[in-house]
Amino acid sequence: MNTTIRALALVLLVCGGAAPTADVRTGLDAGRAGGRRPARPLGPPHTVAASTIRVHDGDTFYTGAETIRLRGIDTPELGRPGARAAAIRLTELLREGPVTIVPRAEDVYGRTVADVYVGGRNVADVLRREGFGKLGGR
Repeated sequence: MNTTIRALALVLLVCGGAAPTADVRTGLDAGRAGGRRPARPLGPPHTVAASTIRVHDGDTFYTGAETIRLRGIDTPELGRPGARAAAIRLTELLREGPVTIVPRAEDVYGRTVADVYVGGRNVADVLRREGFGKLGGR
């Protein structure tokens, strides 16, 4: 506890009483010139037709110009064991009906991190329950 208080006091001293300015979306320091992209406002929840979706891998897909990253699961990267199976299963789930996207954040790559639902089911929860998430993943 005492160590925590000293650490906070040091941060306040170094920052001149202001909070640190690291941008959580980009990991860049907002104090550096050109180190920060303008924040893109998150849109409201919206529903898209399954036919408009292209799956990239087991936790990322595209709809129109938007890249969606599923919140709550991290599947194997392309080329790794299990990646193809996760992407195939995500494709199957998204084809089951209209897809509701609930934006939650923007990640460091500019992707919309979202809760995604099909038929009232959270897609990330389904994938995780079926064993497609990496061990120690989100």
